[in-house]
Amino acid sequence: MGAAMSDATWKKFERRMARSLGTRRIPVTGERAGADFETGRFAYQAKKGRRFPSYLTRWLQEIRNTGARSGKIGVVVWQERGAPDSEAAVVLRFGDWLALHGEEHRPASQTAHYASATLPTARICARPGCRRPLPRGARRHGSPRRFCSQRCRWLAWRASRAGQPPSGGGRA
Repeated sequence: MGAAMSDATWKKFERRMARSLGTRRIPVTGERAGADFETGRFAYQAKKGRRFPSYLTRWLQEIRNTGARSGKIGVVVWQERGAPDSEAAVVLRFGDWLALHGEEHRPASQTAHYASATLPTARICARPGCRRPLPRGARRHGSPRRFCSQRCRWLAWRASRAGQPPSGGGRA
């Protein structure tokens, strides 16, 4: 019988990340560049290091703050000098990644937790198909804002009257 393998910190980290996406860690097969876990669309390799580069930490925090003000997710796109644009790395918080891509894999019990923990609640335009956040700022009077723009308001009004006979104007 073989000895039990230690449950190293990095292995626990891989398991937690895989579990949060509704999948399982892939055991080490000897292939060093192999995936630690996979979903239907992505192959992941989880890395646990001593320190994240301070400049990336600062940039990510700055863009996260900027994005949060308008209900968006902050993302850093980092390119090594001399590298082609297609080789740039995309950096964002794992919680934000889950909000974008984890929904289909995450157990229902975790869905609300990640959605509420990732971004401040952004109110979304009421026009079907728009999905843009509503502009910030309090209105001076009237009902709360429902549409992101006058155009969306007009398009929603037109859609609500589609198929109805024209009203007013002429006499029968």
